[in-house]
Amino acid sequence: MNWKLAIILTASGILAALLAAAVLVPSWREAVQSYVQQPGFEVLATAEGDLLNDGSLCKVIKYKGSEGIYVEVRKLHTEIPEGERASTGEGDSTLVDRVLLPDKFDGQFNFQGHVTRLAIADIDDDGSLELLAPTFDRDLVPHLNVLRYNATSGRFEFFTPPKGK
Repeated sequence: MNWKLAIILTASGILAALLAAAVLVPSWREAVQSYVQQPGFEVLATAEGDLLNDGSLCKVIKYKGSEGIYVEVRKLHTEIPEGERASTGEGDSTLVDRVLLPDKFDGQFNFQGHVTRLAIADIDDDGSLELLAPTFDRDLVPHLNVLRYNATSGRFEFFTPPKGK
């Protein structure tokens, strides 16, 4: 056998063994992932609606950051036309609020026949939309975080709907 081919085959075998070890050994896998992954956040879901109840369109972004799961609400500079949903396009936006959810693991739930990670709905039939963001705690117990806009404080607050709704 040619000595160059033997060197290439040997080097390929060593490289394959190192890659397999990096995948199979958890501490090595985490080290490789932290080296390769970009710091920042991972977008989990988005939704749009009139969460400020003033006719403006808001975009909600549920994302995983370094400290946990966040929900960020941004007011888009696009008005909702009467009786229809506006297209967001490529417009500017203003940050309304950013909320750190109490649980560390993202969740999903069935909402109106669709599995989703984020939803907007009027769950208490008062004419105002609420934000629904499911999560799991460290014991994998599911929680549905309901957030409602408080116009007085200008922030989104955790909301518990009244019993019977």
